[in-house]
Amino acid sequence: MTNSQKLIILCLSFIGGIFFASYFFALNILILGIIMMFDKRFVFAGLCIIFFSFGCFRVSIEVNKINNNELLSFHGKEIVLTGTISKEVKQKDEKTEIVLGDVLIFTDKYSFLKYGDKIKAKGTLRIAQKIDDFDYQGYLSKSGIVGTMAYPEIELISSGNNNIFYNYKEKSSQKIRELMPPQVSPILEAMVLGNSGKISKETRDVLSKSGTSHIVAISGMHIVIFSTMIFWLLTNLGLWRKQALGLSIIFIFTYIFLVGCPPSALRAGIMTSLLFIAEIFDRKSFNLRTLILAASILLLFNPLLLKYDLGFQLSFLAVLGIILTSAIFNEWFSFIKWKKVREIIAVTASAQIFSLPILISSFGYFSLVSFFTNLLILPIISIIMILGILMVLLPFGFILSIPCSLLLFYLLAVITFFSSMPFATVNIPIFVILLLYIPLLYFVYKGNKKELEFLRQ
Repeated sequence: MTNSQKLIILCLSFIGGIFFASYFFALNILILGIIMMFDKRFVFAGLCIIFFSFGCFRVSIEVNKINNNELLSFHGKEIVLTGTISKEVKQKDEKTEIVLGDVLIFTDKYSFLKYGDKIKAKGTLRIAQKIDDFDYQGYLSKSGIVGTMAYPEIELISSGNNNIFYNYKEKSSQKIRELMPPQVSPILEAMVLGNSGKISKETRDVLSKSGTSHIVAISGMHIVIFSTMIFWLLTNLGLWRKQALGLSIIFIFTYIFLVGCPPSALRAGIMTSLLFIAEIFDRKSFNLRTLILAASILLLFNPLLLKYDLGFQLSFLAVLGIILTSAIFNEWFSFIKWKKVREIIAVTASAQIFSLPILISSFGYFSLVSFFTNLLILPIISIIMILGILMVLLPFGFILSIPCSLLLFYLLAVITFFSSMPFATVNIPIFVILLLYIPLLYFVYKGNKKELEFLRQ
């Protein structure tokens, strides 16, 4: 067993520990690992157990940090918070969301507040609780938030030096609203800048029923489509393959910084860049190893992502699906003569199939029209993104607003048509989906036997 193989197995042990502690309960097996270390025959097994235990330990640290937060004793009481807005101020569902320390503030006023402003908020503190089957407390805890405050009195103490990226993002958002029709500008803002909060409830329902909600979220699949288009443009400009791949990675992170560097986009960028790194080195198995290593590093800093962050789950599974099945699907869709369209469809199908259990588990239903809807709109998603980005960046971007608007109206018409069909969505028990994954996993193993060999050598 090579050192690289050992490292990957240790990373998997660490992730396994986090999974075990997140979904079941942590057992103190560190002592067992230390005992096994005394016998050289079990040194590596002991290391695996220690890494597993460390994963459990990291989860317990984060949980204890939340449980011992001093704000917990102020539940239901009126308090005054003074501090600096630590994250981008977001508009969502006609509400303004402000993060002040450990507290998430909801208000419909004070839209002038920005990242970096020092404010005073007076209101009733509510500790996040479970809502039906949704663990709202856990969902907030992965962002370091323990409580909420609804519609408090807010006083601006001083304006801060706003983050340059957030400022640029706001100017870009304003430019899109000025150049695009109001019916489609929120969709373009979400696709290009990640501002999904301005999308109406009606449009959200249409996106959900048609199985196209992913197009308005900067996820792993979203960035893959974008980077694939960039790679295609660079190669057609005459760059060598590896040069185009390297520049595509730079474009990915430049784009992420331009949209304000949100954590979900950053994680998606890290995951997606691995695909291009593997291509550069011509090693598919290298990409799989790197994906596992990257997931371990991300979970080391925040182990709660594994259970509570839907974006992390979807990005990881999407990239994993692309690594393992995109080449196979590309062969299946060989009847499509346009190579780039075929590749985009293969990549998207791979990402969606692997993400399906998480999506059904989160939303409780499955879109029967999803495949057909995505088939009709996926070829234009990357074009819309490129046009939208160029429209924001270039001084003569207004010229591009007309073709971009036409494509967005086409997209909106397609998803509206399919979402209105009878039985567009059905409720499917999650265990049925998991049963269907048994032949899929066998299919993946047979198609990637050589690439997976490193896990058992």
